[in-house]
Amino acid sequence: MYGEPTPIPRYAENCLEIISGTIAPPEPGVDEASATRTLVNEGFSQADARDALEVLEMRGYIYRVNSEIRITD
Repeated sequence: MYGEPTPIPRYAENCLEIISGTIAPPEPGVDEASATRTLVNEGFSQADARDALEVLEMRGYIYRVNSEIRITD
């Protein structure tokens, strides 16, 4: 149905949860390098972290502004 979020793989859901926890309001997002580093520290490989971020962006869960990752509301 139109307007519903596109399902994502479980590893991408885990990534989204981790990234969401790193954004400290009032900041709107987190630096991409910092996000990737956090994911690697949480057990993702560098390649898996980049892949998860790409899946999240392609499916509309996150977006990028310059080098910052922001979560879509």
